[in-house]
Amino acid sequence: MKNYDVVIIEPVYYSRQQVKAIQRAETKVYGYINAMEADRWNEALYTQMEENDFFHRRGSRVYYKQWDSYLMNMDEEHYRQVLMNEVTKQVHAKGCDGVFLDTVGNIDDEHENEPEILRTQRAAMAVFMQSIKEKHPQLAIIQNWGFDTLSTTTYPFVNGIMWEGFEYSAIAGDEWAQQKIAKLKKLRKKHNIQVLTVSAREEEESRKYAHSQGFCHFHSPRGYNVW
Repeated sequence: MKNYDVVIIEPVYYSRQQVKAIQRAETKVYGYINAMEADRWNEALYTQMEENDFFHRRGSRVYYKQWDSYLMNMDEEHYRQVLMNEVTKQVHAKGCDGVFLDTVGNIDDEHENEPEILRTQRAAMAVFMQSIKEKHPQLAIIQNWGFDTLSTTTYPFVNGIMWEGFEYSAIAGDEWAQQKIAKLKKLRKKHNIQVLTVSAREEEESRKYAHSQGFCHFHSPRGYNVW
């Protein structure tokens, strides 16, 4: 990890001493928090959830079989408090430089056809991020995906955004992607929000294209957990 400028860790598995050891190489350490999903593997966190913390569609929870997780309701105050406690315990107390909020993009993906729910979930995410900044002002925040949520709502609180799946052939000629790139470049210029891109294919082309946009790029063809 000391060979990288920035690493994102699952802080449950790290001690404060280990985080400090990584930082001694001037590597920035971000603690991972799954913002919009509850992972069943993390029993200590999962068992704190109440039924209203889960997002319900037509009376049922929304389940992601691939990840064995459930979509959460950021508009529920109890859920935001549970997450804040996790940020304090797992990220701040262990001396991380920042927090990486995964699955923020679920807001855009899951609620794009429900304008009122989309608005309330975005607003609640902003409330959560603001509470992080107020309680732990030294922590930087990176959000994963959620480009429209960033540009409309969360940009005042975010230091960086990650774009996974940034492969050249899928990005360069795609109108949707070009619109998002243009928005992100404006946000970077106006609010100093850094854009981090990740590819799994076409390393040379993807890296060159990301750099031409002023983005920081990382290539990982074998996944994130293989060293």
